[in-house]
Amino acid sequence: MKTIRTSDGKWLDIEPKTDPWIFKTPHSTVRAGLDYRQGDDLHIRDLPDGERYYYLISWIDWQRDKKESFRTLSEDEARNFIRDKIKAAGKIGLDPDVSDHIEKYLPGLMKEGNKSHR
Repeated sequence: MKTIRTSDGKWLDIEPKTDPWIFKTPHSTVRAGLDYRQGDDLHIRDLPDGERYYYLISWIDWQRDKKESFRTLSEDEARNFIRDKIKAAGKIGLDPDVSDHIEKYLPGLMKEGNKSHR
């Protein structure tokens, strides 16, 4: 469990290992020499009172040192983040597993993004 500060000044307990993810950058499985990796992972946290938070983990994995930063996003910011990822994937598209997660947690966004690439 980790506690982060939300953009509205509240404290939010998150659990990145078990909170559902919407988008994950592939993490390096090989740590040899000067292997350098970075990415962003978008997660969602639903609170018992029905409030929903989106949070982004920006990470850098360099050699054996991993650094992470956390910030919450509004739903609009989360949607824009995903739109940017869909656009960056271009005609190749996103991994089907990632697309399924996006559709599950942000319904309709994949169809919206795919229309812009035709």
